[in-house]
Amino acid sequence: MIRMSVTVNTRGLTEYRNNLAILEQVVSATAANIEGEAKQSILARQSQGNPRIEGGRIHYAAEPGNPPNNDTGNLANSIGHRMTGRTSAEVFSDAEYSIPLEIGFIARNGVYQGPWPFMVPAVERHTRPFQQAVASVMRGRRP
Repeated sequence: MIRMSVTVNTRGLTEYRNNLAILEQVVSATAANIEGEAKQSILARQSQGNPRIEGGRIHYAAEPGNPPNNDTGNLANSIGHRMTGRTSAEVFSDAEYSIPLEIGFIARNGVYQGPWPFMVPAVERHTRPFQQAVASVMRGRRP
């Protein structure tokens, strides 16, 4: 006959659960901050490139390398975030032209246009503070 015994040490389980709740808050706050910063970068009109008339209005395209300028508000309003798990979230833009603006595109005339990044710079600005907050929580400290 073979006998097996298993014991689970639950010491530290409460601490782990507390850390998980704090990590959830850190992830949620970071996603919200990235969303807000991406929106603000578009609404701030950081550069003024070539003007063109579009829909009876003058639109000033942003210079490549800068966030796109706000025109109708659709791009900024399409940015959001949602929790996808207790410690995971996604920041998104569901405007169909988000990706071409973010990374650039080849226009109908064959000329490469852009990019006008708004999401990646926001993520990059929050990466280090996020890493520091997670490290602090994992050491048992509040961020």
